[in-house]
Amino acid sequence: MSRITDVLVSIDTETILKNYPNISKNPAAPTLIDWKHVYMVTNQDNVVSGQAGGELDLKAQVGDLIRWRETSLSQSFEQAVIFYKFIGNQGNDLISPPSPRTATASVAVPNPSNPSVPSCQKVANHYWSSETLACGRVTYHFNFLIVDRNCQTIACCSWDPFISIHN
Repeated sequence: MSRITDVLVSIDTETILKNYPNISKNPAAPTLIDWKHVYMVTNQDNVVSGQAGGELDLKAQVGDLIRWRETSLSQSFEQAVIFYKFIGNQGNDLISPPSPRTATASVAVPNPSNPSVPSCQKVANHYWSSETLACGRVTYHFNFLIVDRNCQTIACCSWDPFISIHN
């Protein structure tokens, strides 16, 4: 039975901007960042190694769906992170090309007048989605933008995680 593996990718934008003073602002030539500034988390049953790090190795079976969601550590309050390009390096024929998807989601938010009963609001949401097609190991790059509160691009970056597909 196929399953969905959700991966939350949280990126330390503050440290990246501090450690890379000449960071690229060109989407065609992003700065490759150290994987130590990226924290990927998924359900523990889906982890081969690297939970909560920038080198998360997922286990998946053929036909599974992987969904990546990106955020900054401030959850887009100070800076936001937006994936803009996926590049398969090795084994890229083992998964379908990840593509962005948009959806409207119901999100619980605190209710100041009754803290034990959250309010619900509809928000535009997005993720990148890919289907696993064959067994093996996939290494790839995700290129991402760091944008400020005014949605202006302040950095273009890249990093290279991997996936293991087993049956």
